[in-house]
Amino acid sequence: MRSESIVGHIVEAFVLFAERSYIPADAVLRDYFVQRKYLGSSDRRNIAIPYYRIIKNYLRLEAIFLHAWKKKEIVPELIVAADMLLFEKKLPEDVRPIIANLQNEFARDYPYELFVEMADTNAETKRIAMLPKSERLSIYYSMPLWFVQALASEYDEDETEKIIAALNDEAPTNIRVNTLVSAREKLAEIFELTGVKTTLSTLAGDCITLSNRINAMDYPAFRQGAFEIQDEASQLVAPFAKINIPKPRILDACCGAGGKALHFASLAKNKGDIYASDIDARKLEQFRFRLKRSTAQNIRIIHPQDREKILSDKTNWFDALLLDVPCSGTGTLRRNPSIKWNLTREMHDRLINKQREIINENISYVKPGGVLLYATCSLLKSESEEQAKWIIEKYPEFRIEEEIRTRPDKEGCDGFYAGRLRKAM
Repeated sequence: MRSESIVGHIVEAFVLFAERSYIPADAVLRDYFVQRKYLGSSDRRNIAIPYYRIIKNYLRLEAIFLHAWKKKEIVPELIVAADMLLFEKKLPEDVRPIIANLQNEFARDYPYELFVEMADTNAETKRIAMLPKSERLSIYYSMPLWFVQALASEYDEDETEKIIAALNDEAPTNIRVNTLVSAREKLAEIFELTGVKTTLSTLAGDCITLSNRINAMDYPAFRQGAFEIQDEASQLVAPFAKINIPKPRILDACCGAGGKALHFASLAKNKGDIYASDIDARKLEQFRFRLKRSTAQNIRIIHPQDREKILSDKTNWFDALLLDVPCSGTGTLRRNPSIKWNLTREMHDRLINKQREIINENISYVKPGGVLLYATCSLLKSESEEQAKWIIEKYPEFRIEEEIRTRPDKEGCDGFYAGRLRKAM
């Protein structure tokens, strides 16, 4: 496919996302491709890579474009042109005719000087250097300014930039081996035989890091339940509960699509009772399919309308309560850069209150001597460590037994927090 056609598709896909940024970027692109079945795998890849890069680096590209454009209006094709100039290192004389000859309504013959100015990285460096530190980091790494300022209030200056820079890196592909079906070493051999290099995680005992992305459905082992796609940090949560009893009782009260509940099932060797609930019925439907594939037999999915009835007699009953609460998701920005488009301080503040509501609604289910496992995929301590402190202040029968914190710039996995809080006997 000609460059003009590929770039035209990139512009179209980007515009669709910009109009519906409340929908995850991958969902928007998936729908775009479904409507254009004529695109081959190579074309889809050539569209997807810059599409995600533009979404990830939008604030920087916007600043470059607006400085050259000298107008306040946003022109999608010029945002894409800025990406080509900055990240693909294309020359202005090559980019201008591509934009002028796009195979859609975005084609326009802009002045050559506009592309020259957007390509001037020295001018960009000088312009950004004049800004206060937080604004400089916000634009250069395309992070919401309030988020940069919040990080800077919780971490020192060097740490803040390292964290933000790492959030723009490419995220590794990790899988969690379902030990009910396969051993980790055996599954690694299967990947190696298909040409995918593997590394056994030293951080998470059931984790394998793959050398490249895969289509899981291409692997019979996946269809047989042998593994799930799951970040290394997320795989630390279930083992962190440290439940050393033969038949544990576990409540995963914000289970989503069930990744951690499935991990609990494999750790418990299909014994005990795992109750999994969530307010989002669509996620529970995804969980139902994953559960069937996993071969786990000790999980009971609780739908929202049934929750009160099923849990009515379960006060002080569970050995472990997992609250992987809704959060800002800032620890996963490498994988979900579209989160940045809608992340506001007001949203963060509402989430703090929502998290406390969830804690209040569920904490009574922990039996004396049991544990509350509080977890977030946020890098902000206000949603994590500070919330754990709030719990023990409001509920003095609990104490913080141990905490873990991962960061993309240190461990190389998503930003994650988990606190294990023990209830007094």
